[in-house]
Amino acid sequence: MSTIRVYVQSEHFSDIKLVEVDDHATVADLKRAALTLLPAGTDSTGLSLSIEDDDVDDDEAASKRRLKDLNPDRGVRVHLHRCKQVAVTVRFGGRTEEHPFRPATTIGRIRQWAGRRFGLKAGDIAEHVLQIAGSNEQPDMDTHVGTLVQHPRCAIVFDLVPAHRING
Repeated sequence: MSTIRVYVQSEHFSDIKLVEVDDHATVADLKRAALTLLPAGTDSTGLSLSIEDDDVDDDEAASKRRLKDLNPDRGVRVHLHRCKQVAVTVRFGGRTEEHPFRPATTIGRIRQWAGRRFGLKAGDIAEHVLQIAGSNEQPDMDTHVGTLVQHPRCAIVFDLVPAHRING
């Protein structure tokens, strides 16, 4: 039996934390292990665990899955959050698209979704980034959207903007 490295992000801590669990563990076992990483005195009521870029919305079905089936070779990345969904709005070219995403959804995946929704070709999507509306902040592609919102405000607005180019 071996262990799987799991990288945990949460609205309750700013840095990514690491937990190791048995490769035969279930997602429910992982959630119990991840809860031990929370700061002392944190109320864990209502916290949901979502797996990076995973589309499984049924928490009960997801909790029975085995970690060894989640592509553990690159490490499993998860997110603990009180928001089960983050309402994401993306604005581009005078249009707006909205979609709920799990907190562990990466900005890169949301950018791909938005680009397709706005009819951009793959090469054009790659030349754009998501920028938090009303700011100059452009989160990295591997950032979980859950790190950008705090419960009870489970929503965020982005603008899809051209990426900065350096000519030279």
